[in-house]
Amino acid sequence: MRNPPARSILLAAIAAAFVFVSCSPAAPPGNTGDESLLPGDEVPATAPGGPGSSSSPGARASRPGDGPSTPTTTVVPSGPNAPAYVDAGGVGAMARAYLKASPATRLIVEVDYVAGRAPSPAALDHLAQVLRREARKPDGVSVVRSDEISPTRSRYSFEDIEALEREHRDHRSSGATATMYLLYLNGELADEEGALGVAYRASAAAIFIDRIRSAASTLVQPGAIERAVVVHEAGHLLALLNIGYQSRSDHEDPQNPHHSRYRDSVMYWAVEDISVASLLSGGPPDDFDRFDRDDLELLRTT
Repeated sequence: MRNPPARSILLAAIAAAFVFVSCSPAAPPGNTGDESLLPGDEVPATAPGGPGSSSSPGARASRPGDGPSTPTTTVVPSGPNAPAYVDAGGVGAMARAYLKASPATRLIVEVDYVAGRAPSPAALDHLAQVLRREARKPDGVSVVRSDEISPTRSRYSFEDIEALEREHRDHRSSGATATMYLLYLNGELADEEGALGVAYRASAAAIFIDRIRSAASTLVQPGAIERAVVVHEAGHLLALLNIGYQSRSDHEDPQNPHHSRYRDSVMYWAVEDISVASLLSGGPPDDFDRFDRDDLELLRTT
């Protein structure tokens, strides 16, 4: 996804800071131990009404040609008193729960999809491989295809997406299990037809497979774009780049906050843009580069 304005996708603040692919993490107070917030629970943003934010769900989505805006300021939970799981917090707030070996010793990625828009096995296998490498989970990482959903619309607001999650999501983070949720949708994000994916909660992202297919070309196949977009959105859920922490490397694109300046990183801004095939004619990167991985190690160890 992109980040406002220069071809970035969205930064929003609703109770829990919504963001178009790059996001601002929220660390909601009052949630401790194994209690995970559910979508729809009220999670106040740290700085409501700040630049790039709106009082309505989904706030504004950036459009191609816009310049970057500043995300709502939030903090990725850390320290002995931080809540273990904040599924419905701001994007990035579950990063350490995903990356560290405890308290979650297991990670489940649940994938629901609209009929006719099922994820490709290759994309999910690739995501699992990347997460198994980066997430220190002694009891493993599982990617599970779950519900097939009947399509009800061709344009989705954030309220629509969250309603589908509330109805169909089966797994929530608790005990020794952290969970991530991916929702494959037809159509497009309302007011942002160029979006290929969006990370909208600490543990959840949506993938717009029709947009991915539209972005493909004879040289760049949809499967390659899907692999890249899925890992890109997972990267935002892992707090990349500089969501609530400060990287030790200068690799963030100043024109596209929370995205990499380097084209060989899956966190490069164009990965989530409808013009990905023309901008990255050799095919999009589908893995983190060494700077991204250094950031993940920083999050694992702090």
